Amino acid sequence: MFGTLRQRLLALFFLVALVPSLGLTLVVTHFLSKSLAALRNPETERALGQSLEVIRQGIERLGEDAQHHATVLASDPGLSAQLASKSMPALERGLRDEARERGLDYICLYRLGEGTEAVRLFGARFGPRITIPQPERESLRAALNEGGLVTGGDVPRQVSGVAAFGTNHLILAGYQLDPEVSSEIEALQKNLTMYRRLGVYTWLSQRSLWIFAGLWSVVLGVISFVLAALVSRGIAKPIVGLESAMGKISGGDLEHRVVPEGTKEVRFLGNAFNRMAEEIQSSRRALLRAERLAAWREVARAVAHEIRNPLTPIQFALQRLRDEARRPEPPRPEVIEESADAILREVRSLQEFATAFSAVAQLPEPKLARCDLISLAEDVVRLYQGSSPVEFRVEAERPVPVAWADTGQLQRVLVNLIKNALESMDGKGSITLRVRRDDGPDGAPTGAADAVGGAGGASGVVLEVEDSGPGMDPATLERAAHPGFTTKSTGSGLGLTLVQRIVEQHGGRFALESSPGVGTRAAIHLPAAREGGNAEDGRERT
Repeated sequence: MFGTLRQRLLALFFLVALVPSLGLTLVVTHFLSKSLAALRNPETERALGQSLEVIRQGIERLGEDAQHHATVLASDPGLSAQLASKSMPALERGLRDEARERGLDYICLYRLGEGTEAVRLFGARFGPRITIPQPERESLRAALNEGGLVTGGDVPRQVSGVAAFGTNHLILAGYQLDPEVSSEIEALQKNLTMYRRLGVYTWLSQRSLWIFAGLWSVVLGVISFVLAALVSRGIAKPIVGLESAMGKISGGDLEHRVVPEGTKEVRFLGNAFNRMAEEIQSSRRALLRAERLAAWREVARAVAHEIRNPLTPIQFALQRLRDEARRPEPPRPEVIEESADAILREVRSLQEFATAFSAVAQLPEPKLARCDLISLAEDVVRLYQGSSPVEFRVEAERPVPVAWADTGQLQRVLVNLIKNALESMDGKGSITLRVRRDDGPDGAPTGAADAVGGAGGASGVVLEVEDSGPGMDPATLERAAHPGFTTKSTGSGLGLTLVQRIVEQHGGRFALESSPGVGTRAAIHLPAAREGGNAEDGRERT
């Protein structure tokens, strides 16, 4: 993240533009939010609620007092006797006198009939501003159960007590509230409601303010990002152009040049880059000339190496013929025939190599066919038996698959490997050629101290050349197959390189393992021939 110059400039300018504006927005929003919160004082709301509650408690006490008086009047024996005797004038005077003595503001007598209405038989008020309530029948019945009646709607005007009088009569007695008390109750209710609404409005205003601040911050962020992108692009464009030009130069386009632009320092970099590109182009031409010369030297060494390798078995075959001719007995035909065949094979191999090299200047493509590696190993060993004190052995795991390979090229590979082994053994020890099935987990030999070669060999057959020589240390083993590497005072150092290339042309893999004081083992992993012949049977591998 922020790995390029433009990204860093963009981030820097973005922060420089956004942080002050965002900080100012947050400070102003916080200040306004606190100012709105100060409009709502919880103590004021609590005081209004407590005042309203005190008034309501006073009204409840008045209601209890009125209910008490109504109950006492309803249970008065004298009044009950007057009701029973239906002496209404006397009953009215008794109720009026009792109510006045008890300090009630009004008293009423109701009769409850079969219908839905309550009939007021008598009503008295003790003051010019006193209003007698006119409750409905259902309200009166509810007042009997609840123990009182408050009339006047949301703002109470009268507080009454209701008591059953006889079987179907009710006494309603109570107090008229002071108009100022009613006004105070109404004012308190309005103020409390308004104050609670103010709390809701304040909460909504605070949230709206923070939402606006968030949206404004987003707008500021977008504007800051656009401005930062424009500024950073103008500054970084010449440097990005230099970076792109460097990529093209490193990719091989040495003709590419930049147009110097931007500040004085950046233009200086552009001019310096163009001079550097010209110098690299000149050096590249000189290097190509040197590489061509080195390639021709390498080709010459490879040709000499490939010509020299067949000469060794030819020399051994001629020595056997000379030794056979010096015997006092007549020459043995089978020895003469084997030696002559070996010489002819190597001569034909040289002819094929010379023809292919002169045509395309490369190793000939392998002519793949079914190849019996056991017979090939035995043929090669016969060439060396008797010519060196080193012991040669052939070990074979039977049955073993038939390889799909070029017999002539594999013979050249074995000659190279045996030659290297002989040169490292100082005329003593043993060389074993082993043929086995390729059944390793990755096609590689096991028990190695170290190995060189690619991974992932195909299943098939393995041809090993193992010697009991001094072996190689890990550093030498790692470089053994590198072109031109050799530990001898003479030699081209191309033997193992050519071996590895031939094996790879067969679709196989070459692996080398060695331990100091134990010896060296070279393993050639080759694909096995399919039953009935491979698809490329009889044709050269392309």
